[in-house]
Amino acid sequence: MNSRNLLVPYDFTSAADVALTYAISLAKKLSAEINLIHVVKESKAVKKSKTKLEEVIHKLGTDNKGVLIHPIVRIGDIFSDISSAGKELRSSIVIMGTHGAKGMQRVFGSFAIKIITSTHIPFIIVQKDYKPSDLERIVVPIDVSKESLQVEQVVSAVAKETKSEVFVVAENHQDTALKIKVAVHFKVITEQFDSVGVKYHTESIKRLASKEILDYTKKVKGDLIGIAYHTDSILPQFDRIFQDLITNDEKIPVLIINAKEVGNYFF
Repeated sequence: MNSRNLLVPYDFTSAADVALTYAISLAKKLSAEINLIHVVKESKAVKKSKTKLEEVIHKLGTDNKGVLIHPIVRIGDIFSDISSAGKELRSSIVIMGTHGAKGMQRVFGSFAIKIITSTHIPFIIVQKDYKPSDLERIVVPIDVSKESLQVEQVVSAVAKETKSEVFVVAENHQDTALKIKVAVHFKVITEQFDSVGVKYHTESIKRLASKEILDYTKKVKGDLIGIAYHTDSILPQFDRIFQDLITNDEKIPVLIINAKEVGNYFF
């Protein structure tokens, strides 16, 4: 098996199909394989589910762009098995789809947080109505906490392999001490991008809230938002901001890392 692989949870829905399509496109650029995983509750469902996964892969035909896809069925629950499978397979990223239905965004956001915080592996959340596009611009919001910088490792690797530009954005604080912290963080994260030859831009915006982040992403025509999740963020209502981003109305995919597990990624 290729040393680099993407893990795609698959439940035979249209949202999962979109996630798989996204994963194939990214895997091609990363020279990675895909592990397509379905979780069942009972052993008697394993054989049938494995056959269905194989049929999904077969129907792709040439749409898989030459990417090798492995069907995997696990018995258990999605929270523990995504984490254990990702660790066992040394997956670089988990790519998960969501239907994004009105009224369900908050439910899915909480669900996603529970899964993401159960594992060390970065996630990319892709909404069902996402319109495929080339990955060329990644927006990275950071705050004055050191945890927000932890996304740099994964973003720099993805940006380097996909030849994407990175747009680092922070809040334009009025407090002098906070301004200095932001300047230091800009320096730290851009030095990482310099070290791997990734082109980047930095900018301060009025507020680091979901609407402002999305407005900025639209302005620079961003294709992906990369953010570190950390429960002790100084940002007010960070969980709400996080949930708003991964279920955003613009259908922009979001890359999330669990900041508590920095340094443990298989990239």
